Amino acid sequence: MNQENKPQSGTGAGDQPSEELKKEPAAQAAESKPGAGESDKKQAASAPKKAPFYKKQKFRHGSAATAFTAVFIAAVVLLNVVVGMLSDRFPSMNADLTKTGSNSLSEEAGKIVDKVKIPVTVTICATRQQVESNQVQSESGASGYDYSQVGTIAEKIAERNPKIKVEYRDLDKNPDFASKYKSDGLQAGSVVVSSDKRHRALSLDGDLFQQQYSSDYTSSTTLSNVDSAFASALNAVISDVLPIAAFDTGHSEKMDVTTVKKVLQNNGFETKDFNLITDKVPAKAQLVILGCPTKDYTDEEITKLENFLKDQSLAGDRSLLVTASPGEPSLPKFASFLEEWGLKAQTDTAVLETDAQKYAANNPLYLLGEVQSDLDLGGSKNGYDFFFVPNACPVTTTFENNNSRTTYTLVKSSETAYLYKNEKSAQNPQTAAQSMAALSQQSVQAGGKARRANVMLFGSTMMFSAGAIDSSTFSNGSYFVDLTRYGTGLSGTDTKVETQSTVLNPQDILMNAAQARFLGLGIFTLLIPLAVAVAGIVVHHKRRAL
Repeated sequence: MNQENKPQSGTGAGDQPSEELKKEPAAQAAESKPGAGESDKKQAASAPKKAPFYKKQKFRHGSAATAFTAVFIAAVVLLNVVVGMLSDRFPSMNADLTKTGSNSLSEEAGKIVDKVKIPVTVTICATRQQVESNQVQSESGASGYDYSQVGTIAEKIAERNPKIKVEYRDLDKNPDFASKYKSDGLQAGSVVVSSDKRHRALSLDGDLFQQQYSSDYTSSTTLSNVDSAFASALNAVISDVLPIAAFDTGHSEKMDVTTVKKVLQNNGFETKDFNLITDKVPAKAQLVILGCPTKDYTDEEITKLENFLKDQSLAGDRSLLVTASPGEPSLPKFASFLEEWGLKAQTDTAVLETDAQKYAANNPLYLLGEVQSDLDLGGSKNGYDFFFVPNACPVTTTFENNNSRTTYTLVKSSETAYLYKNEKSAQNPQTAAQSMAALSQQSVQAGGKARRANVMLFGSTMMFSAGAIDSSTFSNGSYFVDLTRYGTGLSGTDTKVETQSTVLNPQDILMNAAQARFLGLGIFTLLIPLAVAVAGIVVHHKRRAL
């Protein structure tokens, strides 16, 4: 073979590769076959171009779906975090899904929150985590309390008015705080509402929540008073001046005044104890309560009471509230003082009811009384239905008008009641409406104005017991508040807070056993899982056909 016909592998450094080396092998093969190049070019031009990887079905149904799912989950998580932060900052964003609206501020409470113009601190005696997870337990053993409601309402109050702040304190870790309010007997779950003027302590059992029992005590319902308890406490700590209710402790009184004091404090009163034997009536007291005294009063003590009723230095009305009970000893000197005001209690006699529809707990001594309308207390517009007057003696008036004093009957029994003095009176009962409470009133001059001095006598001490005035079943609590406000000239002012109890965990769904089995077994156990399985099979076949 001639050397000229051999392909040159290369020349000098500056030589260019031959045209043959520049051609692709496929092109060289095409040139070696006459007519083949043109047809291949046409086929290459007509062949579909390869789609980018991100447009392929495998990517769209695999990587893209995974990426989309990841982004969606991340967006949901981020949204959840943002909403959580906003709901912590603005508690009102949290929808109240309770049937009774127990996680919302009432209109009345909202008005009181708006009145707060000075710094107020609401201290919850528990950690925030304990409150939010409802881990605060009643020391009385009562169950059914949803303590998280306390934190929810407190935070909504603070959100509504920046003058109010909420703090959480664990009493075990803050013994100094507990000792500061030692007289209030703070426990886990108590709440302290305080300002520079004064403070109010709210107990878990009684103030914030309570158990309402049926008449036969075989069942109970859990009630929440959180909304009205906060409203009452706020109202008390921001008031400039509170009227004083003074309780005499020197005559072996039978009344349990714990709940009575709490009700008064929640409605704008300051309470004080004193001993009439050794002390004067507390200065600026407008209400003196003698809760079923069992020892007679001296002439000096009666003079102190008379001076209190006509005290010209008092700026408002004043009242003396006295309770009695059947079977208690007679108090001759004190009875004489009451008769001067036209009032008399017959403690040797009891009022009994013959109509089973007019007494409670299957006890004819536990009467349902009728509040009289002769005296307008300026309180409840709905009346005082189901008014409980247990273990009462008759209270009569000895005159209607005498020496500028006027008497009014406050409470009567039904016409089917009678007076029980001995077995003979029970054998042939003479039924008639019996008076069980009365009031005597006189106008006095004080500060250049006419003021009212009142003496109130009740034949039942138990009508002011915890089970009566702290129960939503009876109207005793509302009546007691209206009466004491009337007796101190506070009727028509905005210092009263109605206690609004709401039922916790009410039964929203009522069904029999057969309906429950159908829903549980038929719907949730069979029908819903079967529907999910069928939907999954359909989706699977459709995806395979893509």
